[in-house]
Amino acid sequence: MKTCPQCGRSVDDYAQFCQGCGYNFASQAQYQQHYQQPAMNNDNAFDSCGPEGKSRGVAALLAILLGGLGIQYFYLGKATAGIISIVLSLVTCGLWSLVMLIQGIMMFCMTNAQFREKYVLSTSTLPLF
Repeated sequence: MKTCPQCGRSVDDYAQFCQGCGYNFASQAQYQQHYQQPAMNNDNAFDSCGPEGKSRGVAALLAILLGGLGIQYFYLGKATAGIISIVLSLVTCGLWSLVMLIQGIMMFCMTNAQFREKYVLSTSTLPLF
């Protein structure tokens, strides 16, 4: 017998749904297996980091190749940072691209958990290094 996490009712071990509230045990197991375990324990740069679906490797490549245009920030959903990056690239006559190159290299050196915390979940307008 197992206990339903939603209503606390005892349910048969092989039941996929709770008879009291309809809780789906299979979807919870799939969520934990797909999002929590591989995203945080596997440090493959091109795996998605959590349910947001953002890849550390893609963001790093965008920062290295097109960093002066702030494309990596647009990919991460931080449009304000992307616009600031474009303006800084214009004002500094392209020297801002060197800073973005360093940022891309540092993204490759992070773990998926560090990347997700620093760039995906951060409320910072312009997350650097």
